Amino acid sequence: MSGQRYLTKSKLKLALECPTKLFYNSKKEYPDKKIQDTFLEALANGGFQVGELAKCYFPGGIKIDELDYDKALLKTNELLLLDKVTIYEAAFCFDLFFIRADIVVKDGNSLKLFEVKAKSYDPTNLKASISNANGISPKWQPYVYDVTFQKYVINLQRNRVSNDS
Repeated sequence: MSGQRYLTKSKLKLALECPTKLFYNSKKEYPDKKIQDTFLEALANGGFQVGELAKCYFPGGIKIDELDYDKALLKTNELLLLDKVTIYEAAFCFDLFFIRADIVVKDGNSLKLFEVKAKSYDPTNLKASISNANGISPKWQPYVYDVTFQKYVINLQRNRVSNDS
């Protein structure tokens, strides 16, 4: 698997913004200027803080620190052999799809996915906050597509594993 180019959550988001961006992504001759943007860096740090706070709601979890896709997948799959486990940054792969899920809680045969976002909404009217007459509000679409893609990849991988057994 190493060296393989996967469709990840980040690349999916990029493709939804603009398919041309996906084409030029990771090409050395077209560097990403966002990498050196201090404002975007500060926003990302805020997102990391929210992610760390979310772990407090799911204490005792095990974080997958491996950056290598194969190692992260191996570690995740080893942990999923346990009857009960909480995993932070769990890795899942199916064909050319690869994701890291913020928080996954396994209890027996049940697997729950928790996606963490630093996004505000009106808690008194959640439906109106994320949807409108045309469906999902455009400002919420990237978040809904993100978690949908994760669920899709997890389901594909789990179905493959159960069919291989």
